[in-house]
Parts: sequence; structure tokens; C-alpha cells
Amino acid sequence: MGKRPSALELSLLCVIALVVAGAALVGDGGEEGIGERSGPAPARPEKLDVERIKRRVERLRGLRFRRPLAITFASPRRAQTLIREATAGEYSRRETLIDEEALKLIGLLAPSARLERYLRAVETEQVIGFYDERSKRLVVVREGSRGGGFQEITLAHELVHALEDQHFGIEGDEGFNDDRGLADSALFEGTATALMIDYAARFMSTSDAFEALDEVGGAETKLPAFVEDLLLFPYLQGARFVNGLRIDGRWAAVNKVIRYRRPRTTEHVLHLDKYATGERGVQVAASGAGPELGRDWKRLDVSAIGELDLRLLFEYVGDVTDREASAGWDGGRFELWRRRSGGGPCRGPCVGRDVGVIGLVWDSARDRVEAQAAFEKVFERGLKGERLAARRGNDRWSSRGGAIAIAGTARMLTVVLAPSVDLAARVLASAPGTARPAS
Repeated sequence: MGKRPSALELSLLCVIALVVAGAALVGDGGEEGIGERSGPAPARPEKLDVERIKRRVERLRGLRFRRPLAITFASPRRAQTLIREATAGEYSRRETLIDEEALKLIGLLAPSARLERYLRAVETEQVIGFYDERSKRLVVVREGSRGGGFQEITLAHELVHALEDQHFGIEGDEGFNDDRGLADSALFEGTATALMIDYAARFMSTSDAFEALDEVGGAETKLPAFVEDLLLFPYLQGARFVNGLRIDGRWAAVNKVIRYRRPRTTEHVLHLDKYATGERGVQVAASGAGPELGRDWKRLDVSAIGELDLRLLFEYVGDVTDREASAGWDGGRFELWRRRSGGGPCRGPCVGRDVGVIGLVWDSARDRVEAQAAFEKVFERGLKGERLAARRGNDRWSSRGGAIAIAGTARMLTVVLAPSVDLAARVLASAPGTARPAS
């Protein structure tokens, strides 16, 4: 639930660490079958043989660059400026604060957390390269402490983005945690990460791989675990999805997926079999909260909820590690409403003035029952809820000065977080309980 800048490709340090470690386990890569050897890693990034790296990426990916590409090696300070230029106007401070409130309301962010600070930390501390599909500029962050091997695989990763953009077009991410945008990002980050692993295994020796691994440093700002998982998802799970499509390491099937049928949900990325069978999910209807709440309330946000959202919510708020609880997802919607009157700004979560409505559809009634049990753990373990009333499939809790209500029937499940039990019950009763196939 929420948004994030779209032009940015976040090549995280920990991904690079995993890649070079994996390459080191393969053994001395060399270039058997390629016809040249990489030799020792250059000491300075500006000494990288960019044209040779481009040729290697072309051969590994089976595509050729159609147009010249602008490549910039920038200092960290200059790179931050370029990042801000690439994302200007895409994610306002108001949108950040709304997303922050939604995440605090459902318990994924602590009351004292600042989402803007975490996103800025990612830009300043963890971005080592990015490709901007709008300006067609590729940027690699240049730091004197990092050797050529580290810079080389970073460049290889970003070159894949530029190459695929020239052949297929890269759509920008639709949100910080927008389900369809995240699935699209996983496809393209997955191809770049899979090829980067191939590149490291083919062209880097064990010593070069471990040298690059030694250069991976920890970020100064500690990110919440769910934020780290969310940022890593396109790279790690995306690479698994892509490698599941490749036959004998070839890219023909991947190219067809990019051209004709990209994954539309995180469920597709998590479950290749569901993607293969064409399971599309459904769109959940609007909650009906507006008429029930009245003119004093304004809807601040509406966003999709995907399987990954639920997996993170159940794990990090409810301490539910069984991923079957989220695996039956078939569609989801989140709405955030705020009362206009009632005083000035309040610290999140603004339980006294906010209403959150979660509407979900499941593959079966059994999946819904399993998920409902996971939600109860979210309420009681993470949101410190105390059960007030229980009826068959229709329960209430007091929580953090407000209330939570949940109701399930057949394949539908609705959750309402509101300032009072009465208001939560009324909004819950207004839920239409309908869904339609996703477009």
C-alpha cells in the first residue's frame, strides 16, 4: 500500500553481495566459450573498458544495443542530484506522509518511524547505480574505495535495463508498494540480476568476486525489516521468477513474457505456476465507506493489496511465518479515510481521526478462514488488540485507543480500523462484498 518514485532503479548493496558471493562459489569464472579473459579488475572505475562490458552483456542477453547510450560515472553527491532530478514531481511529501500513516495504522511502521527518512537513506546510502528510462541515462556511482570488479557488475546490471528498454520498453514502477508495479519491477530487476549473476560467474575470478564482496559496506541507516524485504523482492524473487522461465539458460521465453504477457501481480512472481495458468486475480469493489462516513470524511488514498503485502503484514505484525496464510490471495484493496474536523495534526497512527478499510477476495472459503485467523494474530500481537465481541465470522477488538472489526463470508473478507467500535461496525456493514475480474 503506497507509492514510490518510478524512474529509479535501486541496485542495493546487499544484492551485489549475494551476486558476487554466488559467483565465488561457482569457482574461477574465466571466459570459457567466450574467447577472451577479463584480466585483473581495474583499480579505478573510469578505467573500466565500458565497450567490452557492453559487448559481454549483449552476448549474455542475446540482444544488441540499437542506439548510443549515455553512461555517467558520478560521485555520490552528483549521483544524489541526478536521482532527485529523475524522480522530481513523482512522489510528493504529502503522498509520503499519507503512505506513512497507512503503514502505521496497520502496524508495519512504528509510531516514531519516518518513511521519508528511510527512502532518502536508500537514495543516499544504498543506490550504487540506476537507469532512468525517461532520460535514457545510465549512472554508476563512483567511489574511490570501491574497486573495478564492484563497478563492473554494477554497470553490467544497469546495462541490462538500458538494453531491454531499447528492445521492449520499460514501464516505470506504479508505486512504493503498488502490487502491479512491483510485479513489473520484479520482471526487469529479475532479468538484470539473473544476468549479473551469469556475468560474475563467467567473467570474474574467485579472487575478484571476494574482493568485490569485501567492499560491500553496511548502510548507516537501519531500515525496518519489511522495508528491506520490499526493496529486495524485485531483485531476489524477480531473479527466481526469470530463471524459472529460462530453459538451459536461454532467454527466448523471457523475451516472450516481456513482449506479450508480463506478470500483473506479486502472486505471479511468487508462484510461477499461477502465472503459467493465467490466474489473474480480481478487482475488489469500493468499500462503500463514503456514504456511511458522511461529508466530514475525506478519502486520502486507495491502493491495491497483493499477496506480498499480506505476507509482510502477517509475518512482521502478526508473527505468522506460515506463508500459506497469504497464498490464497485473489484480490485486495485498501482505503484510507480521514475526518476533516477534530483538531490539528496528530501523530501517526492517527487512530482518533482515521478509518482504514481492507477488502480481500480469496481463492476459496478455506483460504479466507486461514487468512482471517492470521489477521486475528495481527490485531492481537502487533496492534495490541483486546477482543470485545465475537460472533461467527464477525469480530471486534479495541486497539490503541480505537477499534478493529472483521467479517468474512464465503471468499470475501473485510477489515475496518476506526476510532470507535460503533463506527467500525457501521463501515463494515457498508462493505458491498463484490469483486470482478481484473482488467
